[in-house]
Parts: sequence; structure tokens; C-alpha cells
Amino acid sequence: MITKWMTNYMAGHNAQEGIALNTLQKEFLVNKGLLSPEVKVLEAPAFSPSYSLSNKETDEPLETPVNAGELAVSYVKTQPNDYMFAEDTSFTTIGIDGVVLEMDDVFGTITALFGLQVQKKHGEWMKKYIDTKLGTAPGTRSLMFSADDGLWDVNIALDYVDGFSETHTFNETLELVYEFVFNMLVALEEEA
Repeated sequence: MITKWMTNYMAGHNAQEGIALNTLQKEFLVNKGLLSPEVKVLEAPAFSPSYSLSNKETDEPLETPVNAGELAVSYVKTQPNDYMFAEDTSFTTIGIDGVVLEMDDVFGTITALFGLQVQKKHGEWMKKYIDTKLGTAPGTRSLMFSADDGLWDVNIALDYVDGFSETHTFNETLELVYEFVFNMLVALEEEA
């Protein structure tokens, strides 16, 4: 599945003009033998998704800070009634459209929520993978398959992800989420 998404991403770009790849993507494509020598690889730009701030209860859009990506992710703890939604074109390479970052009202952790395009049959494997990486403390993860849209609704407590800090910016935090999901999907594809 990640091979398919990465192949689609490459097909959407002109190899002569260059394809922007981050380190994870480039290593993956090289290891899979999918990156031909004719392809001009460009360094991926700094991670900078588009953001929108909304109220948790009503989903009403709020005024999003102009520099949202550069704010510390702890912002969601200072605004517990709000969530930050982020979209980035690179998310398509890991089968997600966008990510919500918010404070979990019960556990007080900063969580990432997203819909993941993975077949239902891989649910137990994903749960075990996430438990291995984050531990099994209450509130570390929640996965539920939605038959309506064919997506896994994934919720992970970022406080348990290696390398996470509340002082990271939203951009840095989403890069960490991207890396976590990318590595999980690579491992899943190797197992399947």
C-alpha cells in the first residue's frame, strides 16, 4: 500500500523537472528499487502544512494564528476547547488526508487523530505495532474501523512517541506524526 501511494506520488511529477522527496521517502524508494537514476531528486521543502483552528464542540472555525506552524504544540493545552487541523500534500503518501492535533480531555495528553486508508484486516497488526512503540498505558491509542468511509479512525497520544516534546512546533510535531505513520506502513507492507 505505501509502495502504491509512493508510486502514485512519483507519477504525479515530472522526473526530468525533479521530484521533492524527504529522507524517509527517498530511502524507501531506493530500497524498493523504484527510484531510477533518471529521476532528478529534489530536497523536500520544510514541512509546512496548512492549518485551521476550530472549536471541539461545534467544529466552528476560529481565527487561526498566522504563524500556526511555528507555534509550540502545547498551544492545544492552553486552548483545551479547540483543535488544530492540518493538511499537507505529503500526507497522501501515507494514506491520510489530514491530522487533528488536540488535548485529550480525559488523559491530558496531546493527541493526533486521523483517518488511515488501510484495510480492515490489518487492524490487529496495527494495534500491536502501536502498542509496541507507545506502550499500553490507558489513552495511548484508539483505533476504530469505519465501514462508512473504509478508514481506520486512529488516535495516538503523542506524549508516548519517541522524540516528542510539547515545545516542538506544530510543523515539527506533524513531521514526527508523518514519520511514525510512514514507518508503521513500511513495517506493515513487509509483514503482509
